[in-house]
Amino acid sequence: MQLRSIKHRPRVLLLLAPVLVLGLLISTAPVDAAERPKIGLALSGGGARGAAHVGVLKVLEKMGIPVDYVAGTSMGAVIGGLYATGMSPAQIEATIEEIDWTAIFQDEPQRQDRRIHRKLDDNDYLMSARPGVNEEKREVNLVPALIQGHRLDLALRRYTLPARSIQDFDDLKIPFRAVATDAVTGEAVILGSGDLATSIRASMAVPAAFAPVEIGDQLLIDGGLAMNLPVSVVRDMGADIIIAVDVGGPRRDREEINNVLQMLDQVMSLVTWRNTQEQIAELHGRDVLITPPLGREVTAADFNKMLEAIAIGERGAQEQEVALAGLEIPAARYAAYLDGQRLTGKPMPIVDRVRVENRSRLADAVITDRLDVPLGEPLDPDALEAQIDRIFDQDNFESVHYRLEETPDDKTELVISANEKSWGTSSLQAGIELSSASGGDSRFNVGAAYTMAPVNALNAEWRTFLQAGEEPGLVTELYQPLDPLERWYVEATAGYFTESLTLFEPEKSDNPSAKYLISRLGGSLEGGRNFGNWGRLGLKYARYAGDADLRYGDPGMRGYGFDEGSLGLSFYLDTLDSANFPRRGWIGSAFALTSRTEIGASENYDQAGFNLLKAQSWGKNTLLTGIRMAGSFGGQEPDQAFYRLGGFLNLSGFNQDELSGGNVGLARIIYMRNLTTGLVNTYAGGSLEAGNVWEQRSEINGDNLRFGSSLFLGADTFIGPIYLGYGYADGGFGALYLMLGRPWSTRSSD
Repeated sequence: MQLRSIKHRPRVLLLLAPVLVLGLLISTAPVDAAERPKIGLALSGGGARGAAHVGVLKVLEKMGIPVDYVAGTSMGAVIGGLYATGMSPAQIEATIEEIDWTAIFQDEPQRQDRRIHRKLDDNDYLMSARPGVNEEKREVNLVPALIQGHRLDLALRRYTLPARSIQDFDDLKIPFRAVATDAVTGEAVILGSGDLATSIRASMAVPAAFAPVEIGDQLLIDGGLAMNLPVSVVRDMGADIIIAVDVGGPRRDREEINNVLQMLDQVMSLVTWRNTQEQIAELHGRDVLITPPLGREVTAADFNKMLEAIAIGERGAQEQEVALAGLEIPAARYAAYLDGQRLTGKPMPIVDRVRVENRSRLADAVITDRLDVPLGEPLDPDALEAQIDRIFDQDNFESVHYRLEETPDDKTELVISANEKSWGTSSLQAGIELSSASGGDSRFNVGAAYTMAPVNALNAEWRTFLQAGEEPGLVTELYQPLDPLERWYVEATAGYFTESLTLFEPEKSDNPSAKYLISRLGGSLEGGRNFGNWGRLGLKYARYAGDADLRYGDPGMRGYGFDEGSLGLSFYLDTLDSANFPRRGWIGSAFALTSRTEIGASENYDQAGFNLLKAQSWGKNTLLTGIRMAGSFGGQEPDQAFYRLGGFLNLSGFNQDELSGGNVGLARIIYMRNLTTGLVNTYAGGSLEAGNVWEQRSEINGDNLRFGSSLFLGADTFIGPIYLGYGYADGGFGALYLMLGRPWSTRSSD
């Protein structure tokens, strides 16, 4: 037997050689997850504090620790989801730095990108908050949340495009789960399939702040309410060892709970803290808990400090390197692991078809005509998002989003889904206007508007405005686009409105001599052309019957009646980024008007003028430069058609409308510095102004200019911009101003 064994040993060794070689190959191959403990990553929610997760990922990769599963809640779902698609920590950090976090939490497009018709609404003083009206149900509804998530959804879709065709989250580079909460039952909902961007969006739908997300028959909100640290989820996915990262915010002390917002924050903190502790209790054995020392340095709302949070997260993970030791794999094997986990240079998908899901009363062309997606070419996310913004700007939609679908014939179809506002497309608005000057005239008005929209498939609007106070009025207007792109329009207006006209003794600004209430009853018809989102050219016929009612003053200055009939051509320009405290852009108007007895006027005269303002900024500093010129020609204009000057930033130092005449000129430079440290944007600034009014054009020259200046504080509040300032004009005129409203007019005919 032994001799036989020796005799046949070469043959046996020859037969075993492939097995020995295979064994050697296996021993040098990358360690598969089946040969080592499977490691799962549980990432908690925490708002901006969640950026610390990126720092933790940096340390894990530096140590060579592979991740086999990842689950996240809220911001943890964002970071975990991006990591699961194959993005590196450095790429995620670059994404965080790239995103405009102020803009992403606003639904409306940036003001400079809004349609010109909506910008014109800023001539009113109404608040931006607009409860919806459902005419069919005859009910007024508040919006379901402060933020519908339009821009957030676009961002999530952009950054998850590499996973666009994946429906099962186990098929991602790393198997992934997002945790949300069922708004009806309060139970945790584990999302492991479907649309990745929608799942992440649902996980971070903080109640009242973000609109809930419907997936299937469930209404989902922020997962932090049910499971802020998804330890058990990662365990159920198959993890043997869990690395849990808790970035939840600290609870407030007794002395830190002093108002309703602080109390609401405390309630949320208590809820998430309690369920987080329950999940931490499930950690055992080799599991590791990382709690980055964010303290109170970075709050959930400090999105401007996310890069700081990343550094703190890195420091927190480094403090746990001893506990993490032993989870790493050899460098060569880890490099091979990363090669399989990382995003490849996958090109943008080629769009073969475009399909629109129009769930609104608007014509399909209102949506499709705003899309310009080249077929047979790679998708351009920047261009597509700009086009979707233009659709969303129609003010009828709760959401407008896109998705990419693979068709049975292996084509890529871009689907645009536009969903009408569930709370009502019509709306209500209200506002307050106040202007007061020491020793002079004070004005106070409250207003409300009801806008019915859409009146028809081209998105016509019927708006009625009611004002009470010093200048009561009731005006209704119908705005009708004439084509799906709203290039051409007609607008009809009818109503009763008033304005105050205060007369002052010459050189005595603290002594009004008379006050008239100018009232008009009638209407106008205008037609014209809109130029993109920046300009409008209009031709208007206006016909009004009016009265000038003397409210106080010399009885000899009796009231009078008048008729107005005019034909006017106007141009309006607006690219400002903010109507209240602009930082960049232009706003202006120009007009030419003829008043003729043949078309109903009491007097024959002509007027023309322009008003232009430019905003430019550097850092926290803003400089506004403006010029206004207008004059009267070919007749004697009546008193109610005079141009007016005086008031805050309108020749400061004088009372509002103290100077009046048939010709006007004004140049001004306004400086503002942003002082914001809290929730409300605050400013300090000053101005230099030069101008005057003249009865005759022959009187106009630089020698009789009046000069004014001001210092002021301002705040951009939810009821509108508020200013407190002091103005001084040559001749010793001075006034202390309090103003709620916009201090500069965008109408050159004022």
